[in-house]
Amino acid sequence: MAINKRLNTICLAISASLILSACGESTSSKSGPGFGAPDPGNGGTTPTFDEAKLIHNLVDQVISPTFIAFSEQSKSQLTAISDYCTLEENFTPDLDDTAPVTASLEVAKKSWQDTMSIWQQAEVMQMGPLIENESELRNRIYSWPAISYCGIDQDVAYFEDGVINLDPNKPYDIKSRTSTRRGIFTVQRLLFNTDYNHACSTANDALNDWNSRTIQERKVARCQFAKEVSKDLVDNSEELLSKWNGANGYANKLKNAGQSGSSFESTHEAVNLITDAMFYTDSIVKDKKLGVPLGKFANSCGFEVCAEDVESFDSGFSLGNIKANLVAFEKLFLGNLQGEESQTGFDDFLVEEGASDTKDIMIQGINDAKNAAEQIESELKTALISENEKVEHAHAKVKDITDQLKNDFINKLALELPKSSAGDND
Repeated sequence: MAINKRLNTICLAISASLILSACGESTSSKSGPGFGAPDPGNGGTTPTFDEAKLIHNLVDQVISPTFIAFSEQSKSQLTAISDYCTLEENFTPDLDDTAPVTASLEVAKKSWQDTMSIWQQAEVMQMGPLIENESELRNRIYSWPAISYCGIDQDVAYFEDGVINLDPNKPYDIKSRTSTRRGIFTVQRLLFNTDYNHACSTANDALNDWNSRTIQERKVARCQFAKEVSKDLVDNSEELLSKWNGANGYANKLKNAGQSGSSFESTHEAVNLITDAMFYTDSIVKDKKLGVPLGKFANSCGFEVCAEDVESFDSGFSLGNIKANLVAFEKLFLGNLQGEESQTGFDDFLVEEGASDTKDIMIQGINDAKNAAEQIESELKTALISENEKVEHAHAKVKDITDQLKNDFINKLALELPKSSAGDND
């Protein structure tokens, strides 16, 4: 799916909820001809893979720890940004030493990168509370690819004024604001962007004098809003944990799949839901994070290489996002990371179904894709030009994984393609 966006004034017309929630919907796919059949290499016996064990391991050892780590890191990010804001608010240009403020800002930026790295793993684990209500909670945490630089700048001014567009009858409340003015993407813009003029084509009343204010005043206003957005992010991360790990949370629903009273008729249905999330690697990593900037789909530059369309333009962290996505895919596929103690994963499922060759190909594919990303030496927005062949190579290696995912992997395990991938032969 093509995504057109600009870096100045207009929020993307395509909602992330419409793009990403589709990953949780399925359509029928034919089962592989060998599924459930006696495996000659297994003495002619019928495979009896324990899907419940797979689900329990992925939930307890991969998905839940990721959500917990994100919640903890979001709190650390809030602390780092609050510390930075204290220094920024008390800084006097031309009088005070800039070094402490600069150092504190770098700590806040590093904390954002750590937060983003964990979230990018969670992006490949979207299920349950993260896809309910058209991915409403997910979008509050991270709205991309729906973004609005103008909207963020407006809310900086609104928050500073305490009201919406100078209207005393509309007090500011971040909980009522749209997702493109909240979450991790907004924090990135506020911490990393060094153009302190607003991004709106036409300034409303709240922004009317913004560009004429001192840089220091604008830094303070941005910082104060970054702190507010970070508080909201902590709340949303805790909401995710509550909906996931609570007594009636989604984690237990998955682990109780197939049991009496379960919302899943079988363990296989629950397994299929987990694999739906893994297709993020296809529709988002391959197509949107790499394919769109490479010009393989329509983008902001037409059908040409377009640095403007990388995921994390301001921070230069787009490649880090992709690396984290691949790590998450590997964790889900293996049930852990290579080198860790062996756990039940989809690799074991494939072996049980007589598809060891598919397992080996996918493990090699994951390694090749990770290595291809590591070989890119500069930021993705720069590498698109200076290291274009390496970026193309990374795209091709991710495609190798997703080609297997959409074909042999799905067929051998008698799973279903998510709706977003049905009929997609790319």
